[in-house]
Amino acid sequence: MKETEKKKGRIKKVVKRIVKWMIIGIVIINAFIAIMLVGTYLYNKSCLEKEAKLIHHKGQYVEVDGHDMNLLIEGNGDKTLVFLAGAGTPSPILDFKPLTDRLKEDVKVVIIEKFGYGYSYEIEGDRTVDVITEQDRVALLSAGVEGPYILCPHSASGFEAMYWANHYPDEVEAIIGLDMGIPEEYDYMGVDWENLQAEDPVETAKDMEFYDFWIYKVGLMRYMNAEEIFPALKSKYLTEDEKMEYRAIMYSKYQNGSDATINHEQWFTDRMIKEMKALYDGPIPDVPTLMFVTNDKTLEPMVKNMDNWLLIHQNYMDNISDGKLVELNASHYFYTEIPKEVSTEIKEFIRTLEEDER
Repeated sequence: MKETEKKKGRIKKVVKRIVKWMIIGIVIINAFIAIMLVGTYLYNKSCLEKEAKLIHHKGQYVEVDGHDMNLLIEGNGDKTLVFLAGAGTPSPILDFKPLTDRLKEDVKVVIIEKFGYGYSYEIEGDRTVDVITEQDRVALLSAGVEGPYILCPHSASGFEAMYWANHYPDEVEAIIGLDMGIPEEYDYMGVDWENLQAEDPVETAKDMEFYDFWIYKVGLMRYMNAEEIFPALKSKYLTEDEKMEYRAIMYSKYQNGSDATINHEQWFTDRMIKEMKALYDGPIPDVPTLMFVTNDKTLEPMVKNMDNWLLIHQNYMDNISDGKLVELNASHYFYTEIPKEVSTEIKEFIRTLEEDER
């Protein structure tokens, strides 16, 4: 009995030691995590202050809806190319620079930085395709840039280009789609326009509070691989200073979290559903079109597989009487990687337009 009791006593001591060291271990780990998070927060705050000095305005401001919107206008050619950035691209001017640098000697190039993008101001209000397009139009006219335009939309801006061409056909001479979004893609995303319920902006913002705090406010986004999200950050066609400024703008814009204008374009409000459904049901604008389409697998979760991404662009082009589709083995931001090849295709497309006019 005594031996058994002694054995039990030794076991209890061992268990107590194990529990003690487990508690100490948990405390140490939690303390380490807390120190790391506090350190990340302070580091992020310090970086934002330093990075603010790297941001130097490029372009010109025009007043739209009582706020300053930024445009960059370069070149003096007979044709006017208007570049529209994809959803969430922090710095359209720097993002498009590898390509526009190779075009501005032959044509007029305009890069629109929508509200919340690049050097443009943050604003409140609807961020639906009709609102954004109208603001684009006002910005161009305010800057004295008259149409007709060759619209060059990247990704989600394809919806704006389609809306623009359908509602203001005299203003759109042609479209150069840069892996542009097309309404048919929603078929593969499982969107049922007839029964789709709108999101409450207030509730949506609340749902994002946890993400906003940890990713943006604490600064955990600095651990993400930004170069994979925005390939311009690794483009050999931007200088190191330009990449540093791009990164500074990116952190600055996304620091606003759910309040950022740049994020509001993704919310399914009643107005957004109405306008996107109208675009989905409406015609494909039959204007001369040069369509670049990539096989970037980052798009795969959206359309199930890349064959579908190619298919919706082929279907689009089947409705165009004058068009060319160019398949690329490249990323969604291909114009930051192969601007020479892309500019060559665009210049040839413009030459064809000019020949047709003669």
